[in-house]
Amino acid sequence: MAEGAMTPGSGWRPRAVALDVDGTLVTYEDAYTSPRPAVVDAVGRVRASGAHVVVATGRSLHSTSKILDWLGISDGYAVCSNGAVVVDAASRRPVEITTFDASDPVRYFAEEIPDAVLAVEELGAGYRVTGEFPVGELDGRMTVVSHDELLEGPVTRLVVRWPNGDRERLRELARTSGLPSVDYAIGFTAWLDIMPVGVSKASGLMTVAGLLGFTANETLAVGDGHNDVEMLAWAGLGVAMGQSPDDVKAAADTVCDDVDEDGVATLLDLYFRP
Repeated sequence: MAEGAMTPGSGWRPRAVALDVDGTLVTYEDAYTSPRPAVVDAVGRVRASGAHVVVATGRSLHSTSKILDWLGISDGYAVCSNGAVVVDAASRRPVEITTFDASDPVRYFAEEIPDAVLAVEELGAGYRVTGEFPVGELDGRMTVVSHDELLEGPVTRLVVRWPNGDRERLRELARTSGLPSVDYAIGFTAWLDIMPVGVSKASGLMTVAGLLGFTANETLAVGDGHNDVEMLAWAGLGVAMGQSPDDVKAAADTVCDDVDEDGVATLLDLYFRP
């Protein structure tokens, strides 16, 4: 389906809506509070129409569960941990988990930036961390461990946070690492997610699409960050939030208003009118 055929008023209505969380459903300042009423109401109208709403986020399973509760989503699936975990929204149990050997990345970043802190998600509970993360960036139970202990268990993604570091320097270290088995997504701070090869929000959505029976061309996806780029490119209509970096906007088909203006609510109401 051509992009023009997906504009409001064309008669096209997505069968699935994939929504990033931070910077899309909630502001970064309000990260661990409920989305604002306009957003919750708009998502409710999408669900009432019979379309699937798929939360697709870098957040952990336990953090994503709160978002599902706030949105009233108790069926279907959600994509967590940037695609490494696909969870059943009813049971809140994973239906697909992708792990990888993070030994080389842990050693590499521990040597190159020893003042960085690393984290590995403990599904449904919290994180194993090598040190203290800035307040509000992770939630759940934090268990401080050594670098070796960090690897004692399955790794869905490795988080590298450099509180006093430079984002561009971290990007360069990632690019020149030579590590063959990881993909990188740099956030708005000196933060790095190291993922299994080929895993992204898009790959998670492909799994959900197979389970629920919709296609990429039937999907509207909305996000604001570099970890949304693959998802925006995969969806029939990819929409970047207004405050997104320029390269994220370039990967999208169109741009909506900023998260501070409830841009996702305005967008959804163009296709699912109140």
